[in-house]
Amino acid sequence: MNDLQELMFPQTAQDPLVGELDRRREPRTPSGLPICVRPADPSGDKGLSAPHRPAYVLVSPVHNEEKFIGRMIESIASQTVLPGHWIIVDDGSTDSTPEIVKAYAKRYQFIELIRLSKRTNRKPGGESVVQQVLKVVQDYPYDFLARFDADLEFCSDYIENILGEFSDDKNLGIAGGGLYVEKNGRLVLEKVPYYHVRGGLKMYRRKCLEQIGTLYPCMGWDTIDEVFAWKYGWKTRSFFENRVIHKRPTGEGLSAAEISWQRGRGEYYTWSHPLFVLLKAARVAITGPIRALHFLSGFLECYLKHEVRLRDPDFKRIRRKQQLRRLMSAGLLTEPKL
Repeated sequence: MNDLQELMFPQTAQDPLVGELDRRREPRTPSGLPICVRPADPSGDKGLSAPHRPAYVLVSPVHNEEKFIGRMIESIASQTVLPGHWIIVDDGSTDSTPEIVKAYAKRYQFIELIRLSKRTNRKPGGESVVQQVLKVVQDYPYDFLARFDADLEFCSDYIENILGEFSDDKNLGIAGGGLYVEKNGRLVLEKVPYYHVRGGLKMYRRKCLEQIGTLYPCMGWDTIDEVFAWKYGWKTRSFFENRVIHKRPTGEGLSAAEISWQRGRGEYYTWSHPLFVLLKAARVAITGPIRALHFLSGFLECYLKHEVRLRDPDFKRIRRKQQLRRLMSAGLLTEPKL
């Protein structure tokens, strides 16, 4: 981290990382919506990627995920291409999450549990935790790194398909599938632009991640990494045909007002163009005027307080240029005449 990044995102004292593997009873797999997951064979290769496959490492921050983590582990263990390492970082869970992970680590040697002490200032999202773990995995032999949330379920060929996309396009730096939630017995896509990969299922080409430098521990981190990837000439892409079931819809547990306010702050930190923010608020107001007000208040509060944000002129220019292009493609702006 350079001096500018240190100023923007000062580091707090690191929690002690305690890696543990416990030999306890096998957990029962949590019930969930069935998807195309084949039973894993614990007697097979434990964590070793096939020789002709690119190596990849997984990182998953978890906190009180006992409801989802078992099914998540089963779906990763059933992948046609297994990870070389999967570091699951428990950020002070108070439920049975650590015990479930420990029991699975007995079955699958590619799983390592790192436990952090309980903190009173824990931030949601897990990016400050991931930032610490990146320092651990940088010495691992890998070609790709994935950062997955703990409330996901994958088809058994998901990783193979995403790695195939990387293989087909050497300029692809960040990729992922589409997040789907169950509504009325149907799977519905959580819509995002095609160039945006949801933070909970990002996979990075190693060279791209090294050029980005780090994953920023602030609201909007999953936009910041993409803009820096564009800066260095990488493509970012979601391949929505590769379905991932999101067992806990984005923002669950937070009020609509809190979600909207946080998103407004995220727009500020990521240097969104004020016109883009205003038009976005207007679109939100069509179905949720109160949510639109909270969205704008989050942005304006940061703006009026002159809160510190990224001071990279290239980032600001690339981010706003991309947003204005979106507005022009939607017919809301016209190309200026020279």
